[in-house]
Amino acid sequence: MGASVAPGEADSFGNVERYFSRGPVDVPPDAMWISVIGFYLTLPLNIFMIILGTCSDAVFRWIVSIAVASTQWGRPLCLAPIWWWYQPIGAARLICANKSRFTLFSESRKAMGGGDWWWHGQGAWNCPYEQVRATMASDQKRSPAFGAIKTCVPELFPAKNLLFIDGEEWRNVRGVLETNLTDEASWGPRVAQLKAVLAPLAPLPCTLDTLTKPTTDKMVATAVWFLLFGVTLSDAQAKTAASWGASGLAGVFVFPRLIQRIAFNLLLKKVRKLRVDTVNIVRAQGLAPLFEQLNAQLPPAYRRESALALCDEYMYAVNFAGVGGTQHGCWGTLQFLRRSTVDVPAKDIVYPEGSMAELYKASPRAFITEAVRLDAPVTSATCAFREEQTVDFNSSCCGKSSSHALMAGTLHQYVLSIANRDPAKFTAPNAFDPSRANLDDMVGWNGAISGGSKQYPRFCPGQKLSVTVIETICSFLDEVA
Repeated sequence: MGASVAPGEADSFGNVERYFSRGPVDVPPDAMWISVIGFYLTLPLNIFMIILGTCSDAVFRWIVSIAVASTQWGRPLCLAPIWWWYQPIGAARLICANKSRFTLFSESRKAMGGGDWWWHGQGAWNCPYEQVRATMASDQKRSPAFGAIKTCVPELFPAKNLLFIDGEEWRNVRGVLETNLTDEASWGPRVAQLKAVLAPLAPLPCTLDTLTKPTTDKMVATAVWFLLFGVTLSDAQAKTAASWGASGLAGVFVFPRLIQRIAFNLLLKKVRKLRVDTVNIVRAQGLAPLFEQLNAQLPPAYRRESALALCDEYMYAVNFAGVGGTQHGCWGTLQFLRRSTVDVPAKDIVYPEGSMAELYKASPRAFITEAVRLDAPVTSATCAFREEQTVDFNSSCCGKSSSHALMAGTLHQYVLSIANRDPAKFTAPNAFDPSRANLDDMVGWNGAISGGSKQYPRFCPGQKLSVTVIETICSFLDEVA
């Protein structure tokens, strides 16, 4: 085993203090500190406008119309008040939607005309199945953005995160990840030991009543790290890795820089600590040499300044996507076994008659896939338009949808969770039916399972691993034993 490195200590792996203390880049003028001061100086007016925009779709659309123009003009400081209102309104509307991303997206779409396109954050969103599938099959242009919002780099995300890069750099960096970690040939031999590794964490008896969310989250984190790296996390380490999910700090990642600064960067500091703590798990488990080897495998043009930088980038794939996504998928599966849900309103789902446990036992993987279709861990993803696009949505106070010419580079968010309910593709789309004939056409891992990585370049490289983890954890349940 290795040891964690003190913040100022440097070795062949990298200098933690220097790496995690770099200053912000690409700060839009309306998110500068002078804008934050202006927000607090006019706080009563801002609170009034936030409440008004949260409660009134007409006011919300008016604010959106100016936000669209501001985005196309580079978000000048003179239009900062629009963002003082617009970004908190987004957070407030999420709370009003019972913290359901699916409900927020659906309501935003409805408020802006209910068509194929709408605007949210700094980008245009769309959801018809065939359009979403075509986007996922394309060679997407990417930028440092998350949830159709330019995000905080490098404090929140590393600028070279796999989510943000494209072209040959993305192919090379992802290729090293797949070849060494996520390819089934690497982790498959460990599956036989997985249940024994997880057994100490499972409650006794293990039932749908006793298997709680915190326990499930730790089991997922332990399982992902064991399969990918062959190491067993301590209880404290499992809690840290589990904190990358929705029950931890995942909700912080979508907040833009203006919101982070309005909160005096307190949330950013929590994420920074999580990243440092995760790097220290890597070192404590003796995995630092692995990342030095992986960095050396990259072509010189794409090699990172240190193994630490590549480790930090890959930890987003392992923990934010691998652990966090699998946590949602696992808990969603358990919730459907209880006839409940995670992100989507349970009342919107049409459940089959009979025992859900028996339905699971008939085909665990089909049950898991249908659970992910209806309650997606990845509800949407961000790319950018390669060329100018014209889309239709309603951004007027009381009028109808109109055309909006959006310049190349404008963010484009494609919504998997709504695409999976497209009645043009899925018969009875709200019905929980693992036996549906085209189930593998669902777009739950940034592509359709029926096409996999051959058709979808950014198809999740850990899809099989994720399903294996969920199936293994569910196998502890007395109800499906």
